[in-house]
Amino acid sequence: MRSKSIDIKCIISIIVGTLLIAIATNGILLPNHLLSGGVNGISMLIYFISGFKVSLLVLLINIPIFIIGFIFLKKSYLAYGLFGMLCLSSWLEITSHIYIPAESPLSILVVAGVLHGIGTGIIFRANGSTGGTDIIAKIINNHFSINMATTTLTINAIIIALSAYFFNIDIAVLTISTMFVSSNVVNFVVDGINRKRTIHIVTDANHYNELSKVILKELHRGVTMIPAIGAYTEKPRYILLTTVSVKQVAKVRQLVLSVDPKAFMTVTETSQVIGNGRGFIHMEDK
Repeated sequence: MRSKSIDIKCIISIIVGTLLIAIATNGILLPNHLLSGGVNGISMLIYFISGFKVSLLVLLINIPIFIIGFIFLKKSYLAYGLFGMLCLSSWLEITSHIYIPAESPLSILVVAGVLHGIGTGIIFRANGSTGGTDIIAKIINNHFSINMATTTLTINAIIIALSAYFFNIDIAVLTISTMFVSSNVVNFVVDGINRKRTIHIVTDANHYNELSKVILKELHRGVTMIPAIGAYTEKPRYILLTTVSVKQVAKVRQLVLSVDPKAFMTVTETSQVIGNGRGFIHMEDK
């Protein structure tokens, strides 16, 4: 059972992550009239139009969002989000005088995207949050079954459209590019570079045992055997399930074909594998 005590790792991750987001915002996004996503991006847009402090806007915009969240969502879900929002607002004020000199559009989008992405990734990896659009997306997902990523993407698309309207298309394109870099960096931080492939092998009753032994012996990977029945032939089948590294996929294919040339195999990308196994994330690490 998961402990309900305060997660110190999550707290530290939120503090460090929001600091990096604030540095990216004040150091390079604001000086170049670029926007980020979510409530931070909305706050930046209002700042460009009115001159109102971004740190205070983040706080003010989040107040009604958290009030709605306390009505519709679990309090435990909002606790770390509230802490993250307060950290971000505080860091935005503390780092308001930081400036990162960059003139090339490529340097601007890469530096801003990497800093923002690392900060966001650190927070997400620790299962933290900064509130804002995460809460909106969660409420919509709970009540209308709309994917959270779809809601977030829609909000960010509106922010980009407003950027093009109030400024120009070049700024909007640069904003999109920065968001793209940030998104990929977030995936890198959360999932790491050691991505896996999950392989489903459908074979008959004469080959499943030999196949599983070959994979265990040659690749030292675990195999799960699932009894099944072919819908067309109505004959017994076995589904072998295994997760391997990218470079081992070709070896698995070779082994499968050498044992059962008629086997059916699918390979899917797996961003995280949690459990016992070499290169996997163990439950105690989460």
